[in-house]
Amino acid sequence: MPHKYPILLTALCLFWGILCTDARADSAQPKLWFDVGEELVYSIHWGVIRVAETRVTTEWIEEDGRKLIAIRYRTRSNSFLNKIYRVDDVIEAVIDPGPFLPVRFTKTLSEGKYRTDEVTVFDHAAGKAYWKNRYRNSEKEFDIESDTRDLVTFMYYMRQHEFETGEKVTYRVMADEKIYDVFLDVGSVDTLKTDKFGKVKSVRITPEAAFEGLFVRKGKIIVWVSRDERRVATRVQATVPVADIHINLSEVLGPGNDRWVGGNGTPAKTEAAAAVKQEAERDDQS
Repeated sequence: MPHKYPILLTALCLFWGILCTDARADSAQPKLWFDVGEELVYSIHWGVIRVAETRVTTEWIEEDGRKLIAIRYRTRSNSFLNKIYRVDDVIEAVIDPGPFLPVRFTKTLSEGKYRTDEVTVFDHAAGKAYWKNRYRNSEKEFDIESDTRDLVTFMYYMRQHEFETGEKVTYRVMADEKIYDVFLDVGSVDTLKTDKFGKVKSVRITPEAAFEGLFVRKGKIIVWVSRDERRVATRVQATVPVADIHINLSEVLGPGNDRWVGGNGTPAKTEAAAAVKQEAERDDQS
């Protein structure tokens, strides 16, 4: 499982930020289109074998007197995969919530024998980004546009968007100290069967990326995003040369009391589970 096909990052970053909830921001904070404090748990399967888990968290932080948002992905392999290819990855975007632009993006990967520790600092006023690989002690400065976002910030920014079948959209995104064109092809609405949440109608999205006009094809990714107010990614399928990777939503924690989360930020209990079942039955009838 070579590190250029991280289990993990290629698939996870390209979809998790599409997750969406209705805005219930505190009056002291900027009004947002998602709940800061939401936690999403995903199980990762390599073929039919469960190999890892990812937790996606959001929180308010304060730096230099500024209220910022930190979005963090933590992926860790389980005991089975640890025997052959231990994974412990952390990626984090720190975001200015007003313009929803990144202040800093960090990526710390530990996959088998591969290691990297990278940070990108954004200066939108100067039109510059400063990338540094702290593991290899290398640096790079490059130009950015007024709305350039890293992959994580971009995907959470897209949580405002309700995708429609047949839609094709293009954006520019910073990843691995390069600026990519990202193309999203919105397909059919499918009804997915999930272990915890019953049947969920989800729209199928196929992303592609290009650098300086050349498509980057290290595999194919298909994302399914629920057709409700939360717009949570319910499933991801990634096909790369070394394996088929399946990523499934297994738990939702944090604010809210909808079909995904019970009251007081706890997982849905019996009453909430019954509501999920009733909603799924209505989906089948529609």
